[in-house]
Amino acid sequence: MSAALAREARQFLFSTRHAILSTHSMKYPGYPFGSVAPFVCNQQGEPVILISTLAEHTKNIHANAKVSLLVFSGAEDLQANARLTLVGEALHCSKQDEDLRARYLRYLPQAATYFDMHDFDFYRIRIEHVRYIAGFGRMGWFEGGALNAALSDSMLAGQEGGIIAHMNEDHKDSLLQYCQHVHGVQADHAEMIGMDADGFDVRYHVGEETDGVLRFNFDQPVLNAMDARKALVALSQACKA
Repeated sequence: MSAALAREARQFLFSTRHAILSTHSMKYPGYPFGSVAPFVCNQQGEPVILISTLAEHTKNIHANAKVSLLVFSGAEDLQANARLTLVGEALHCSKQDEDLRARYLRYLPQAATYFDMHDFDFYRIRIEHVRYIAGFGRMGWFEGGALNAALSDSMLAGQEGGIIAHMNEDHKDSLLQYCQHVHGVQADHAEMIGMDADGFDVRYHVGEETDGVLRFNFDQPVLNAMDARKALVALSQACKA
């Protein structure tokens, strides 16, 4: 597996929220149990899921933390689109982590009520092995370290919130220009909702009925606020060229 394809796999992982979680069934030993699992990646490129202690998959995880997460971009043509299978362990992490909680809710705001329920908690997937299918003839296995080892020095977990606030308060016009220049979307309103090492996401609105989220990839990994500033300035300059 080439380094370029491994980075492409990580970019794909950061770009989507759709996944099927497979756990070892306690009710029917020896069989896998699949369930829908919306997720948001942390800044180390680990998928984070918010699940209830009452759920079947959580009971399974408590008995055997080894899981598989099938990540996909949408349901329109699953076999033609890229997909990513992550094999690893589901580890409990506190939902009191304010930076992670804020990041999760910017992407999945409908989950806000779950944070008030005592039986919901975060679990992160520590990735051990990866199977990436990018398209016909472009696929392979690689170790989890090839996917996210480069992110170990990332400082974005504590800096992301400040970057987003700055962009949404002081650079609203730039966000609109990004949408037009990169995606050809002439938005009426745009706000940055997240940034990671490989890019950032903007929620946009056109009129009252059309909205969505656009992904912007960086040419080089961004690990801190200074890197992010340079990448955003370069994009702004490209918009004006």
